[in-house]
Amino acid sequence: MIDFCILLEAYFDCRRHKRKTVGATEFEMNYMSNLVQLLDEINSRQYKIGKSICFVVKYPRYREVFAGQFRDRIIHHYIALRLEPLFESQFSDRTYNCRKGKGQLASIRQLQQDIREVSENYTKDAYVMGIDLKGFFMSISKPLLAKMVDDFIVENYHGDDKEDLRWLCNMVVMHHPERDCEKKSADYLWEFLPKEKSLFTNGEDRGVAIGNLFAQLFANFLLSKLDWKIDYYCKHHVRYVDDMVLVARRKEALLRLMPMIRETLASLGLRLNEKKFYFQHYSKGVRFVGAIIKRDRIYSVNNTVNNYRKSVRKLNEAAKAGNIETINKAIQSVNSYLGIFSHYNEYGMKRKIIKEELSKESWQYFTVKGHFQSIHLRKKFNIDIKYKNMANEILNRKIEERKEVPSESEISRMLDSGYELEIYATSNGRIRIEGFPPS
Repeated sequence: MIDFCILLEAYFDCRRHKRKTVGATEFEMNYMSNLVQLLDEINSRQYKIGKSICFVVKYPRYREVFAGQFRDRIIHHYIALRLEPLFESQFSDRTYNCRKGKGQLASIRQLQQDIREVSENYTKDAYVMGIDLKGFFMSISKPLLAKMVDDFIVENYHGDDKEDLRWLCNMVVMHHPERDCEKKSADYLWEFLPKEKSLFTNGEDRGVAIGNLFAQLFANFLLSKLDWKIDYYCKHHVRYVDDMVLVARRKEALLRLMPMIRETLASLGLRLNEKKFYFQHYSKGVRFVGAIIKRDRIYSVNNTVNNYRKSVRKLNEAAKAGNIETINKAIQSVNSYLGIFSHYNEYGMKRKIIKEELSKESWQYFTVKGHFQSIHLRKKFNIDIKYKNMANEILNRKIEERKEVPSESEISRMLDSGYELEIYATSNGRIRIEGFPPS
């Protein structure tokens, strides 16, 4: 049986960074009773997965996403807390997605280092082979994955809740969210998805829902078999989800791996995407997870650069309108791209686009920090609205008895100009407001 403390740990892990969502708020309002009810349902084998919401995202490409109810996501976190440490002990060090201490940038740096090592610091020839899987998440066989996970638990997990874990894992893997869901996107958006890219049309018992925690965790587990086989023949390889790159000194060493890779994938019910295969000398550059890796340089792909330009244009439009809140949101969007580019050799591009797209009038609202590392709203515009409201409220309440207090318009002008207000209590019980100019 599952202990309450275990489920409570999963709940706290699940609500992290999610407390502002509607589902998390509703659950938290009476979370102790809700957790007790969920625990009782699991231990009595009455638990059933609830209705999911389904929508289509357009960027960077059309993709179908399912999101479970908050109570169901607690179960996903319970599974992850139990299995992730065991998976980590068996994962290849060359797998970089959804792992602590890894990530997209780390995978790019690793591939750059591999190219440097194989080419002996760019003094010898080296070849790069990139492969991708066709419809990875939607091609996964549910029965095959459920059996692999169950066999792993039987062999490696020894907790008192072993049988509960097996039951829940089988339930979440074999679940068909498309049979009981609420669509949040217009129906016509599904027409942009190929049949093999949707759980509604990709075939019976195939595909896992993108958007659930267990999908990423179990996908890594599924491909770990391929990771180790590649590692046996080629030490220099990197995988991020279903995007893999191998590096070797000789062409033949890489090409000989293709039959083994195809055979291993076929045993998992998967296959390569023929349209996303490339094989070339490292000096021509390697495209990998949103970056172009060249000798001693890393650039961003054109799609990201174009989106950055659009973000800067939106900032310019917001500055022309003069709406501080809109300007602040636009600045956050621009800074997100500047943060990405700070890890690449993109200083010239960052500076050029900002200089080209921002008008002279818009510069009155913000400043650039460092070597175009970030943009910040100027101090005189960055006033917390609650303090402005507080000052106005004090003024309205005391205006009749404190004729010496500046008028409401004067206080607003001081706040807009960056003045700091200080409130004093006088000996006769009244209050006095003084404004100090910005330093």
